[in-house]
Amino acid sequence: MKLGRFLYICDVMDSQWKRQLRHEASVHHMCAENRFALEEVESKEKAIELYKRTIDWALEEGYPSLSTLRRDFSDCGDFGVFIDKHFDGEILRDHSVYVFHNCSGTIRTGLNIEKKIIPMLYFANGCDMDVKGIPNSSSQVRVPLYIFGINRIGAEMSEDLLCKTYKFDVK
Repeated sequence: MKLGRFLYICDVMDSQWKRQLRHEASVHHMCAENRFALEEVESKEKAIELYKRTIDWALEEGYPSLSTLRRDFSDCGDFGVFIDKHFDGEILRDHSVYVFHNCSGTIRTGLNIEKKIIPMLYFANGCDMDVKGIPNSSSQVRVPLYIFGINRIGAEMSEDLLCKTYKFDVK
């Protein structure tokens, strides 16, 4: 395949995920301000930043659909969004917001002193996870867990971690 054709195919694929997000945003009646912001998005990273800024609304609405997330965003763990991932005790504390869709296993979290971050964790679409603290932390950290729909989330209460759970229905 010639380079020009390859670049054209990549461009078409990139525009398809954005077109799908815009379509689903209309179906779910996203507010005008965020629809305009979505129009300006140039990369998946920027799309995820917008998603995380509107995460409560998005998870309650089921936006975007799990099938769209799987198809177009399953490679976005570096940005704090995980789909269908199994965890084995990974430490997550570099983002202020983490979002988990249909994930399983155990994560560890707590205060990131260097970045001054206490992560907020969001769970949706059938997660089966345990949240634990980072051993030998300097002090106990209170981490909010936002659970949308039916998920099983076990939250450790220890000298390292205190989780506050908030449960929400989905439409």
